[in-house]
Amino acid sequence: MPLRAGLRTEAEESKIMKQMNRILILSGACLIACGLLCAQAPPGPLTPPPPDPNAPVAPPPPKKPEVQPRKNILGVWVFNKDESDDGRAKLKQSREADNANRGNGNGGYGGPRMGGGWPGMGGGGYGGPRPQGGDISDSMGDIVNPPREMKLSQKFDNDPEVLLSDDREHRTSFYTDGRKLDKDKDPDNLHVTAHWDEKKLVTDEKGAHGGKVSRTYELSSDGKQLIETVHLTDSKGNHPVIVQYVYDASNDSGDRYSVH
Repeated sequence: MPLRAGLRTEAEESKIMKQMNRILILSGACLIACGLLCAQAPPGPLTPPPPDPNAPVAPPPPKKPEVQPRKNILGVWVFNKDESDDGRAKLKQSREADNANRGNGNGGYGGPRMGGGWPGMGGGGYGGPRPQGGDISDSMGDIVNPPREMKLSQKFDNDPEVLLSDDREHRTSFYTDGRKLDKDKDPDNLHVTAHWDEKKLVTDEKGAHGGKVSRTYELSSDGKQLIETVHLTDSKGNHPVIVQYVYDASNDSGDRYSVH
């Protein structure tokens, strides 16, 4: 007997159910994926609260006290590497030139000699005697290894003794009254003859092999830097080597550097 119009067969009903199941599964999968994406997404930018016009203004950071210009070389000074010479490089260049002169038959410092010393080598320097040989810095003391910080001081005005103390616990007493000095026994406590050239302090020293060493301490034109100039020559005043170190004035009182 033929089916009535509008009635579905059992096969058609089954097909429709399968299609509806597929739609439900796909819809569920989409919902799950959307949930995962929303969970992993970073939070959006938060709008900051508007500034409070009545809030107190934060005070500016305290300014570092400005260093006042000095009137003399006394006080605490901090090494300025950027404006200073490289003493090691200067001495190396001069030594290489000296060796070249010897190879050409020129005497170099004081005539031909194998392994001869430089002016000032073997002498105290401001770091005390150094062993011969090895790196130049082993024998040239503070000429290639200037202190990072030092203090120049006097007990009283016009004191003939000027004391240099540094951060390596070295002390050097410069005597400007022409007194005769005994030979130093302690390499960390040296005594050096010096004189004043107006406001410049100039040392009078002797290096090894008759060489000459002189150091000049002078104030910069603006009074905020100390210029140390080291001048070395051989026994005849030839082959000069000049090394200049620059120190900045410090507000530090340098109380840790005791006068005596």
